[in-house]
Amino acid sequence: MALLLASALACSAALAQAAAPAQPTVIWLSSYFAPVNVPVEGKPGDGIADRITEYVVAHWPQAQHQFVRANPTRIWHMLGQEATMCDTAALRTPEREKLAYFRDVFFSPPPQLIIRPEALDRVRLNEQGQVDPVELMNNPDLRGVIVKRRAYGPAVDRVLRQPGGRLNVEQLASPNYGAGTLKMVLLGRADYLIEYDITLAYAITQDAALARLKVLPLKGAENFVVTGFACPRTPWGLATIRRIDAILSTPEAAALIVNTELGALTSASVARYGAQIRESVRRASVVDAERFR
Repeated sequence: MALLLASALACSAALAQAAAPAQPTVIWLSSYFAPVNVPVEGKPGDGIADRITEYVVAHWPQAQHQFVRANPTRIWHMLGQEATMCDTAALRTPEREKLAYFRDVFFSPPPQLIIRPEALDRVRLNEQGQVDPVELMNNPDLRGVIVKRRAYGPAVDRVLRQPGGRLNVEQLASPNYGAGTLKMVLLGRADYLIEYDITLAYAITQDAALARLKVLPLKGAENFVVTGFACPRTPWGLATIRRIDAILSTPEAAALIVNTELGALTSASVARYGAQIRESVRRASVVDAERFR
């Protein structure tokens, strides 16, 4: 009798386990882009987006989480194929919104011109001390470098999309958002690149010689660049982005996001943009299912 009861209980447990819904699997995509993503052995490291990804994972124990490192071109190909994957640090653009749902996380100062000092006399500044990206990238006396398929914000992306243009800009295919391009400019293999203050500040901590490079603002690039999670524009992607939003829409998560970003900016950028960043994160932390359409 005891043997029959044990057998029945074992059978019942097996049936219950089989009937239980499988844990959802979420694959998190990232590229090496210090200090935003700094994956270690494919898993989140000490980048600012890595820390937010770890927070989401820790607050979603019901799912199975996998991590994949891929270059930006590969990431957006997979999202366009409607895979069950999400980018952890996607720059939001109108073109990408056709492929994915976004949950905004970081509101960053715009990309700027980073130029070697020997080339400064070949750029013209307007009355606001800005460089016009149209003039810059059409200047035959300057050699620029950018990364293919990377978004640089509307002011720069519009120039790159101009049909029939002959821009004097080398476009590189890079698996890591162009981590080596700062060194190219320092060594004179290019005159300039378009990059973020946060990236140069981090790079200088790794190589003090990069402090020689000069930074100038770009005309038309005054607005924040918005990055965050991006999931494919499918029912699965919509459900996943809403879950991410629910996890991040708490005072604790908002404080983590603000402290993480401000801690990675230069003191000058914190003084200039800190209040705007705090307010932008606060607005993003208000739960609103209607914004995911």
